[in-house]
Amino acid sequence: MWRSYAKAGLTANRDEPDLAVYATGPALKLLRDGLAGYRAKGQVFRGEYRSNPSVAAATPAARPSTVIIADCLDSTNFLVYKTSGEKADDVPGGRRSTSATVRMLGGVWKVTSFAVRKKGTC
Repeated sequence: MWRSYAKAGLTANRDEPDLAVYATGPALKLLRDGLAGYRAKGQVFRGEYRSNPSVAAATPAARPSTVIIADCLDSTNFLVYKTSGEKADDVPGGRRSTSATVRMLGGVWKVTSFAVRKKGTC
């Protein structure tokens, strides 16, 4: 999901098809609304982030249909720029604790909700 978001962020494209491959419901809406907000301000993403997700919980244990993913998303080199190419602000990226609920829906795993905490939380 985060790779698709980064791809969509290159042009702040809320309609990037890959977003719906990995996210649905409130998670997909949040991603799309965020991208629409950046586009309205004439902003895009540049750079790369680092991620190292792990399974924090899975239920039911015998045959999981819901998984909680924990991660520390490092956005140190993944920043917001104006479409003109200059940085949107001088706010540096950083390491943020994230979590996501992923559910098996129609035979496919999709992120249904996620949370990104403030910088410095991991």
